[in-house]
Amino acid sequence: MNYIHEIIRRYVNRRYPRNLERKIQRWLCEDERAEAKEEALLRYWNETETVSDGREMKDGWKRISSRLGFKSTGSRWYRYGYAASFLICVLAVFLWLWNSRETSSIQTVTTGKGESKTVTLPDGSLVRLNPSSEIAFQKAFEDTVRRVRLKGEAWFDVVHFPEKPFIVNTRHLTTRVLGTRFSMNDYPEDGQAAVYLQTGAVEIIPAGQPRPHVLHPGEYLVYDKATHQIHVFERKPPYLYFRNASLEEIRHSLERKFNIPIKLEGVSEERYTLEFDSTATVREVLETLCVLDEHLTWRTGHNQTIILSIKHE
Repeated sequence: MNYIHEIIRRYVNRRYPRNLERKIQRWLCEDERAEAKEEALLRYWNETETVSDGREMKDGWKRISSRLGFKSTGSRWYRYGYAASFLICVLAVFLWLWNSRETSSIQTVTTGKGESKTVTLPDGSLVRLNPSSEIAFQKAFEDTVRRVRLKGEAWFDVVHFPEKPFIVNTRHLTTRVLGTRFSMNDYPEDGQAAVYLQTGAVEIIPAGQPRPHVLHPGEYLVYDKATHQIHVFERKPPYLYFRNASLEEIRHSLERKFNIPIKLEGVSEERYTLEFDSTATVREVLETLCVLDEHLTWRTGHNQTIILSIKHE
């Protein structure tokens, strides 16, 4: 039944509160609709096996099933001497343990406002993590793919390893490379995500779009999260770049870059497009904003907090 498969899928992917998970575990082990539950579990297993990057999960289940007396033929599991409900309990517990083991093998590095860090990945690739960012990766790249997850902005210097493609996942972009140097940013609070390629080649797949975009050295791709439009420029990205950005997005970006608290007074629906090089100061950015929009003023408040005010006529 479809609803049983959906319950199991959400359970394995931890979509339920902890107290509800315990109820679902008890429900899985009940004899009622045991065959339907077993069929749904086998279906989920086949889906997981198809998309899995590695063989550890499959090998782990084989070891457990062998100890418990199960046999496998093709992609289906056959049981001997055990009730269907027991198979359900064993598989549910195994998947939970697998998820726990996978989580424990992940290393996460974060930076605060105004802070940067250089991270060496297990394959020797280097990552310069920019302010207010986070990167997560396996402590050992054991699969056929080197995969990292990024929240924020980072520069990557990837070791060339053709047998193990390097993939960076953010919320809105997936970037696949073999060996290259590139930068990538996707802050949750920003309206855009971007990739700049310095050397090599990268393939970028925006969220919800099946067709990849290939960047060549010197190209800069910007993805608009609201309109899902993609813009490619043949130049290096500016130090600070805003395209159709709100004041709130600009505020977040300036706080990250300069590690200075900024407060907005008033509400504005205006959007701004402007850019600055690496020599720009926060004062120069604010002054430029105020020149472009006569309804804006700024001042320094208590504890060096910058206050950006929106005047209304």
